[in-house]
Amino acid sequence: MLNLYRRAADREGRPRRSRSLGTNTIRLVQASSHGGQPWAGRWYLQALTYHLEGQPEAEQLLRATVVYLPSLSLAHSRLLCALELVVAGEAPRVLLSPTVRPHHGWAEVDVTPYLVLGNSSVGSLALRHVCVHAGRAGGHDAPMAPGHPFLLLYLNDTQAGLAPPAAGPHRHRRDTGTLAHDLPNYLREQGGEKSDCSLRPFSVSFAQLGWDHWIIAPHRYNPRYCKGTCPHLLRYDYHAPNHAVVQSFVHQLVDANVPRPSCVPYRYSPISVLMIERNGGILYKEYENMIAESCTCR
Repeated sequence: MLNLYRRAADREGRPRRSRSLGTNTIRLVQASSHGGQPWAGRWYLQALTYHLEGQPEAEQLLRATVVYLPSLSLAHSRLLCALELVVAGEAPRVLLSPTVRPHHGWAEVDVTPYLVLGNSSVGSLALRHVCVHAGRAGGHDAPMAPGHPFLLLYLNDTQAGLAPPAAGPHRHRRDTGTLAHDLPNYLREQGGEKSDCSLRPFSVSFAQLGWDHWIIAPHRYNPRYCKGTCPHLLRYDYHAPNHAVVQSFVHQLVDANVPRPSCVPYRYSPISVLMIERNGGILYKEYENMIAESCTCR
């Protein structure tokens, strides 16, 4: 997931234009295994179940893939692996050949048809992980369990809002009141005084926000902010609404108790975040409106 994140976003979390994820959310689902001793001679057989219950209703499943290592090099042999689909009441079926071979030898198999039946999604996916020692005569390697394949859910989250999970007993969350108390001083340190309404840099780490226990990447990002005085005559490049133009004239010519328009962000861009969920799962998500790109007066 970290490699996927690095291909999709830069160090400050800005999504790369070249990314081809086709969605704003990717969830990694770990498998639960069944059976105590999977080795039988040269063969490794492990039943795996991926539980999908409890997924948020706002997340629409677009695609699902299982990622695994089809080949693993050992000292004297090679471990060759495949996946079989397990359907209740039927014999295991070998999945189709991997559709994608990502970096570092990983293979990716599309299992979307087995998770979406009609207009509804199934609650779990059952697979069997099958591996065999393939080596030269006389070579011997101690049995070594291959890593479990993992399921990737490509989702469209229609309610993507950035909110930290409930803090665990040993996880520090910075008190909101303390953060609000410190923020004005931090802003004064970061940006010099400028009179005109303009965009200012504001680099912050998630550790400062007390969110580093659940955000894996990025470590820092620059949300930026708008600061300064709105001019008496609002220029075209401020993209100010007509109401703000009228309010500015009212302040100057009619009643000074009516405030001037305020300097606020006008346009935003997203960031990508790799995070740990409450159940320990890994989630990639793109959040809209996280970086201020320009300012206006309104």
